[in-house]
Amino acid sequence: MIRNNKRWANEGLQGCPMALYSMRVTQIKRSANQSPVAAAAYRSGEKLRDDRQGITHDYTRKGGVVHKEIMLPDNAPAWARRLDREALWNMADRRERRKDSQTAREVRIMIPRELDPAQRISLVRDFVKRNFVDLGMIADVCWHNKTASDGLDQPHAHVMLTMRPMDADGFGNKVRHDWVPDPTGRTHADGRTVMVESNPDSWNSIAYYDRVRESWEVTANAALERAGSAERIDRRSYLERGLSRLPEPALRLAFHLKELRGVMQERFGQFQYARFYRGVEERAKEALGRFEQAPFAVEAAQTFQRFHDWFDRQIERLAPAREEPQREPPAPERER
Repeated sequence: MIRNNKRWANEGLQGCPMALYSMRVTQIKRSANQSPVAAAAYRSGEKLRDDRQGITHDYTRKGGVVHKEIMLPDNAPAWARRLDREALWNMADRRERRKDSQTAREVRIMIPRELDPAQRISLVRDFVKRNFVDLGMIADVCWHNKTASDGLDQPHAHVMLTMRPMDADGFGNKVRHDWVPDPTGRTHADGRTVMVESNPDSWNSIAYYDRVRESWEVTANAALERAGSAERIDRRSYLERGLSRLPEPALRLAFHLKELRGVMQERFGQFQYARFYRGVEERAKEALGRFEQAPFAVEAAQTFQRFHDWFDRQIERLAPAREEPQREPPAPERER
């Protein structure tokens, strides 16, 4: 994610500088040939043995790991307190029987660079404890820091979470939910029944992770305020905040391939932009659907028009220049 420390949130409307919000939740999946032991070794910069695959993953030469720790619930059983990182993730992997099992969950969080290193560790530790560990999960947290594309710090944390609660002898059954008809009888505009989660406290619940995203915004902003910084993060999209501009695409691989030349560089850039703006369009449609149900439909329509106009200008600016067709010179007149 591109980070500009001098960016302003509302084009000067609110007069408050805005840090960037980034949280990504993914799963470690066997179906994608992923291993929780390999993931833990990479994020911690350690050498760990994967018992199931019979492979030793060695990332001891990896840099950028600032701090790492395993966080346990206060009521964790004795067997859990004896686990180190290698034993923890091998045990979690052995508990899963299916070839397409999800063996761990990862939450990647961007930390405000305005905080000093000690404040960054304290912030993430507090957030992880309240939102995950206190619910019964074991959290393997690694704080990283690397240089961003603007030459400044890019602090972030990788939080690997167990998928099953603990019992006296090991990991128990997963906390699941089903999709059931809304008890209030709500229906969509086309008559279809609105489906809701049977257990909003499920560890896989969309509603639960919406609350987690909100909690990170509140917790990080409180830490920024305590640190005396005027910057704040906001989990809402530009469209939801009424801003008529597009977010910047994350460069990721493109940043490391910036030395490419010619057609290869141009085609790769076009691919990155096309994929990014497809995602923007999908999120815009979802946000506009929520606006249509709100009491401020007029303001929503104006916001959409600003977004639509800006989108057209952005696409026009990114489109490759078109060469005007060359006209043939007029034929010379015959001499009489």
